[in-house]
Amino acid sequence: MEELVQYLWILLPLAFGHGWYVGRHHGVKIGAAGMFDQLYDNGTPVVGRRGVRMIEVSLEDGNGE
Repeated sequence: MEELVQYLWILLPLAFGHGWYVGRHHGVKIGAAGMFDQLYDNGTPVVGRRGVRMIEVSLEDGNGE
């Protein structure tokens, strides 16, 4: 039983660090893909160019203040 506790003291911080790193990397990729999809879906098609959309970006927060 003591051996198991010793292994847990070593492995749990490593597992936590691994999960934190992989989770952040994966989460950033998902967030970037979602942002691109939203911008593309809300864009207006450019006449004469297939698969190209024009988007409008502003510095306003969009909350009406």
